[in-house]
Amino acid sequence: MPDLDESLHQILRADGVKAAALVDVATGMVVRAAGELDAGVRAAAASAADETRLACAALAGEQAGGHLEEILLTTSSRFHLVRILAWRQGEGLLLFADVSRAHTNTSLAAWQLGQAASAILA
Repeated sequence: MPDLDESLHQILRADGVKAAALVDVATGMVVRAAGELDAGVRAAAASAADETRLACAALAGEQAGGHLEEILLTTSSRFHLVRILAWRQGEGLLLFADVSRAHTNTSLAAWQLGQAASAILA
């Protein structure tokens, strides 16, 4: 899947992005990855899949606010951005990015991840 690999490497070119991964929502497994994806980041990606399933269940599908599009987890030094690419009853794909807070801002990183998501789905 060279196009998918190239899309993930494109995400790494954004300021502050240390790792990017495509994650299976049902299992939390990393399908494809690029960058510094150490064990902690893999665990965070799996946790993001759990959070996505729980958030979607809490929202019970479509509400007045629409579908869940993105989740942001912030720590003192980094944040994890999770973009839902495809979702259907507990199955789907997430685009996960591990980002250094010192090298970008959340709005810019979220916008860049959204642009990358569009390219991956095309």
